[in-house]
Amino acid sequence: MTALKGLPEIATHYPTMETLLNVNADFFFAGWNYGMKVGGDVTPQTLEPFGIQVYELTESCSLLDSSAAASLEQVYTDLANLGKIFDVEDRAQLLITQLRKRQQAVTHRVAGKKRPRVFVYDSGEDRAFTAGRQAIPQALIDTAGGQNVMDKLNASWTQVGWESLVETDPQFIVIVDYGERSAAEKIQFLLGSPALQSVQAIRNKRFVVLPYSAMTPGIQNLDAIESLADAFDRGR
Repeated sequence: MTALKGLPEIATHYPTMETLLNVNADFFFAGWNYGMKVGGDVTPQTLEPFGIQVYELTESCSLLDSSAAASLEQVYTDLANLGKIFDVEDRAQLLITQLRKRQQAVTHRVAGKKRPRVFVYDSGEDRAFTAGRQAIPQALIDTAGGQNVMDKLNASWTQVGWESLVETDPQFIVIVDYGERSAAEKIQFLLGSPALQSVQAIRNKRFVVLPYSAMTPGIQNLDAIESLADAFDRGR
């Protein structure tokens, strides 16, 4: 995003305690499996003695409380809370209103349409790293008028065997575009796997490539929803 241009990158992966102390951080905005790991060296508890306050992404707290599926309300809650923290509540509420209007427009647009089956492919070759019902793609796919084939999986981001992909036979596969392997390489891997050739999405080459920033909680979630809804319309 252009608004982030010029900001220094202090860590290419998860920041360590040393990283945060070296930059004299006083606030850490992250989530579980988005910058923090349960039992890791960077958590709200380990940062507290150094005076570093932490805001945890609401969606990511499913790792600590697995009671509910992911929803866009979690994103709106984070935006409202961040508005309060940084004393920009009016701007935050305006942004939330704009995002809600876009959400409502897509909801109206897809109402009554047949819901295609969708699988999220993040990474992995021996097994697939995908999104269960507690990860934000669940909410994105649902709002866009699709069905996450892993919506019975009471987990956030997790691994599944390839047989799950064959059994659920998705009509679309969402490719999360990030990491060492390009989206094109991930697609070629799926197309080249003999065990997956019966899957409709692979047979018909129905892939939707979306950036990591749109498939994790944040303001680009509505971009993902609109792109998914467009793809589903083209595939009907």
